[in-house]
This record gives sequence, C-alpha cells and structure tokens, in this order.
Amino acid sequence: MSVRLTVSVFYRNGTALLRFNRTNDIRLLVRTKVAPRGVHTQALNPIVSHNSSPSSGWQNRWNLARRAFVDNLLSRVTNSLSADLRRRTARHLMYGNSRPFFALVGVSLASGNGMLTNENQLEGVCWEIREAVGRMQKNLTVAERLKLNSSLGLKQFELGSVIAKGNNAVVYEARKIEKDRDPSDVIKQGSSNTMYPLAVKMMFNYDAESNAMSILRAMSRETVPSRSVQHDFSRSDQQWPIGYDQNLIKLSPHPNIVMMHLCFADYVPELIDSHTLYPQALPTRINPEGYGRNMSLFLVMKKYDMSLKQYLSKAPSLKIRDKILLLAQLLEAVSHLSNQNVAHRDMKTDNILLDVSEGNDVCPALVITDFGCCLADKDNGLNLPYKSADTDRGGNIALMAPEVVTARPGTFGYIDYSKADVWAVGAMAYEIFSDNNPFYSYERGKPPLLRNSTYKEEDLPAFSSDIPLIIQTLIHSLLQRSTSKRLDASFAATVCQIYLWAPSSWITKYVMPTSNEVLQWMLCLTTKVLCEGGTMMSTSSTKQRTCTEYQLITTFLHRAKLYEIKNALYWMHSIQQE
Repeated sequence: MSVRLTVSVFYRNGTALLRFNRTNDIRLLVRTKVAPRGVHTQALNPIVSHNSSPSSGWQNRWNLARRAFVDNLLSRVTNSLSADLRRRTARHLMYGNSRPFFALVGVSLASGNGMLTNENQLEGVCWEIREAVGRMQKNLTVAERLKLNSSLGLKQFELGSVIAKGNNAVVYEARKIEKDRDPSDVIKQGSSNTMYPLAVKMMFNYDAESNAMSILRAMSRETVPSRSVQHDFSRSDQQWPIGYDQNLIKLSPHPNIVMMHLCFADYVPELIDSHTLYPQALPTRINPEGYGRNMSLFLVMKKYDMSLKQYLSKAPSLKIRDKILLLAQLLEAVSHLSNQNVAHRDMKTDNILLDVSEGNDVCPALVITDFGCCLADKDNGLNLPYKSADTDRGGNIALMAPEVVTARPGTFGYIDYSKADVWAVGAMAYEIFSDNNPFYSYERGKPPLLRNSTYKEEDLPAFSSDIPLIIQTLIHSLLQRSTSKRLDASFAATVCQIYLWAPSSWITKYVMPTSNEVLQWMLCLTTKVLCEGGTMMSTSSTKQRTCTEYQLITTFLHRAKLYEIKNALYWMHSIQQE
C-alpha cells in the first residue's frame, strides 16, 4: 500500500471515528440534560430514545469497523466506474445484500489488480462470506418453521402408520390437523393414502412421573435438537425444573441434524396397533398388564424416507461421488456437534436418516437423529467425569472410540469425547465404501474382524482401488487410536469439500493454489449459492446442482476459514506426494 493511500485511508476512517465519538458525546450530554450551544435537545431526543440500550453503542462501533474494512477494499478499484461501484456496493452491503460486494471482489481477484494485499484482508472477505451465507441459512430455517399450537399438544396432529419401533420409542407418520377438523378425531389413525410430511416419536416412559416437568427432566437429552420445547402450566403443581434449561445445551439448526420442530409431554393414546407392537409400554388404563406411565414425551420432526442402513442395503451399487457426498454430510454434522460441545455417543447407520425425495439418481440428504445418549452438558463440555464404572458412557459399544471403551474409572478420571463421534464416522465409512464394517459381527457367534479396544492401525482392511487415495487415507486417519493423530471432524469435512468442489488441478497435478486463488474459488461458490442456492433449497426445481449439493456447499461456506482450507490442501498434497 502506498504512503498516499495509507494517509487517505487513515484520514477517511479517522474522521468517521471522530464523528461517531462526537455523536456519542452529544447523546451523553442530552441524557444529563446539558446541551452545548447551538444544539437543539428536542431534535436529538429521537436518537437518544432509539439508541438507549448499551448494546447499540457496541453494534455501531462494529458496523463502523466493518464499513471501514469494506471501504478500504472498494477504494482500490481503479476503473472509471469505481466511484459509482463503491457507492452502490456499500449501499447493497449495508442492507444485507452481499452479492455485489462479492462479485466486485471476485472480478478484482481475477484481473489481478492487487485489490487485496495481505492475509488479514483475505480472512476479512471470508468473514463476509460466512455472514452472507449465514443470513441465507437463517432465512431458510425461519421459512421451515411450523405454526403449532402450544396448548393442543398431540391433539393438533393426525397419526398414520408406524414408521419404526425400537426398545425405547415408536415413530408414527403424522400431519398437522386442518383448522376445520374436529381435534378429538386425531387419535384415529389416518388412511394409508394420505400424505404425512411429519413424524411423531413417542418415547416409552416406565419411570418418570406423569407430569410434564418430570418427563422433560428425565428425557432432556432427546430434546437437544428440538427448536421448541413446550410445557403445560395449566396445573398449579407443575413448575419449570431449575437447571433444566441452564445446564443443557440446545443445538442450533443445521442441514445435517434432524429437523425437530417441537417436543412436548402428553397422555399416551390408544392406537390400533399399540397392543401388538408395544403392550408393555402402555399404561394400565389402556393395558392392565402394561408397565408404562400415563404420560410420555412426544417429539415432532420432519418425516424422512429411510435410514442409512436401509439405503445401503437397497442401493449397493452407489457411485463413488455419492459415497463421498454421504461421508461429507456425516462429517459436517459431527463438526457442528463438536463446535457446540455436544457428543452424540450413539453413532450408527440406524440413527442416520435420509431424504430421497429428489429421486433415486441423486444423492440423498443426510441427517443425524436419536440424541437420547448424547452428552450436552454446559458445565463439563465434552469431558465426562468418570469416577465410577456405573457412569453412562453412551450406546453402541461396537462403535465406541478406543479412548472411551478402554477408559478406567478413577477419582480424577474423565473421558474425552471431543473426537469420539468422528471415530465412529470412520468406522461407518467402511459400510459406505466397502459394505462391511470391520468392527461389527455379521454372523451370530462369530467375532468381528477387529475390536475397538485392541485393534492396530495396520490391521484396518484395505479399500478397493477405485476409491481415491485421499479418501482412503482420510478414513484411516479418522480411525487412529491416538486422539492427537486423529483428524477432527471440521478438518476432515474440509478435505471432502475441497475434493468435491475445488478445481481438479489442485488435487491431481499437485498444484498448490495461492491465497487469492483460493478466495476466488470461494467467491465463485458463494455467488452461485446466493443467486441460486436459496431458491434451489426451498423448491424442487432442477438445475445443474442438486439440493443436497447446494446444502453441502452452503454448510461449508458458513464455517470456512482461509487458513483451514490451506492446511487441508497441504495435507492432501502430502498424501498425493507420498
């Protein structure tokens, strides 16, 4: 940057800061009823009332810093239309539309006019990308919300046939009842030819008392991904349990986490097939020989088509690209969990659901469900105190990470779950890429090929030659016994995303791109997603990319950082060169 440009930027930003501070001083004087000469207090009253909160000052400072950064970049466009471009781009950017800014920066990078000169400015543009994509994802999340009545509970749904039944719960297909229909009819199960876009999961309650607060406290883990927890205050003996909301982490929405709209406690209904499927879980008022309580927890979520286990059994001849897409979605989901200090602890293909609504020739959208065994404690994070062997370490012993299954209790003992889920993803990757999980026993009485407590890395089965070397190495790196050598979910997901969307020359020809080239690639993806992705993910229109691919790219851009992408590229190049 030249001396003249440095002085110009300093003068422009410095004068803006002085104006901002002068405005704050005037507001302070107005609050104390002391106004300087020539200043009309009445004219300033609207400003004072509008920005009276302490947080507004910090927000104004943040907007000022952001605008200074953007102006600093835009001031370097040297063509004849630079002034007009700067004005229009700044105006669009301040109103939440970042596409002109990204397009302008992208053109500058492509022309090589030196608009961005250091890594901090490149990371700043990455921040703008994350913010813009985050706004789009937030708008899509708001559009997906259902308008549900908090006072009706189960009465606002019509239940269909059984989707799945396990040891702890049963899942029914469901739909929201129409306004002109009698709510008392919902207990009757609908006909098979009716469309049911929702699923209602009824937990089996054997222990918790039949009131909403006791049930929510006892089954709180199930509610971790729920976007709304509703309760009934109609009874005077029900109070919100102290600590329920304070210690439990609530997951923010994510495309690869189950879309759970609502959870609530209600009375267990008598359905046509309940006496056959789960007689022991029914209360005595329905089945005199049952052991269940009168009330239980109900989870309302989007209805998905099948589990990953069912999908792999029905579609064994998947394309390699579709398998990588499935793995990338799994890693993005686990990365989201880890970033919010949540460990699923029951990862298996039965707990992975797929949406195949786009057709059999398209890779389905993937989500993680069933959080009943999760660790979501704000106090301890991903470290679980392990003082006694009775401590719950999670479900699915076959896919427990080595550091979990070999842990020994002690006075100061604890289990680190920060990379436990990603190890399970590595084990499930064998089911995706080679059909057989080496840690599972597929024949009764026959031990599995490997045991998670004693295996060695060199004993891991080799993949077929048609699977890319980078993906093979990635899976083996996820299954490292040492957590210090094991890749974390975010890094592994970035490797998959680069392999899927980056220029092939970066991978096949050992070409290490510059920071400007990486940012230009990210800007191309961002512009594509902002222009087409929102419409694509909210409709079923057919374009060059599928809805699943747009969602995956959007998820990547929402968390992408330049240094992480470059580190992943270095790792990929080191694998290729070996």
